[in-house]
Amino acid sequence: MTIDTPPNRSRLRLLNLLWIAPVAVFVDLDAILVAKIARCGVFGCSGPLAIRSPGEVVVAIVAAGLVTGALLGFVPWHRNRWVRIVVAVLGAAASWAFVALQYAT
Repeated sequence: MTIDTPPNRSRLRLLNLLWIAPVAVFVDLDAILVAKIARCGVFGCSGPLAIRSPGEVVVAIVAAGLVTGALLGFVPWHRNRWVRIVVAVLGAAASWAFVALQYAT
């Protein structure tokens, strides 16, 4: 006869990172796609269908950083709230840099 013990809460918290990371990457990839389409249209930067919309590009880059920061800040993957806030700010900055660099190329 064995007694079932409840799972370790710190281990469950860390499991949240297993879904946070892929969601943040998919949000960033989506923002890159939106930024590139807003920059040059679907068929490329030349031709009559080239759409140049810098406002949509800025919105896509800012939205990617905000969503990544919110995922890292609000999901309880760490016990200490300040650690989550610092990592959320760093994650948002990294997301902005990643999307902006991919947009520039």
